[in-house]
Amino acid sequence: MKDTTLTKNRQRVQTGAQTQEGLDTITRSGISLMGGVSALIGLWAAACFIGGLISAGGPVELAYSWFKAIAGL
Repeated sequence: MKDTTLTKNRQRVQTGAQTQEGLDTITRSGISLMGGVSALIGLWAAACFIGGLISAGGPVELAYSWFKAIAGL
């Protein structure tokens, strides 16, 4: 007669740790990208403001022209 032995093997699979590391990398990349885009927008706004100051002839003239444009004069 043949004797057969059943064995049970237990394996631990840690997929959660690897998935969390991947999500952390994606999150860090996303935050860095948003920070970079925000910095570029801020630099663009500052450049536009300085350009407006130069073309208007100074801060007082810029404010006067802005109020004049808003009032429709």
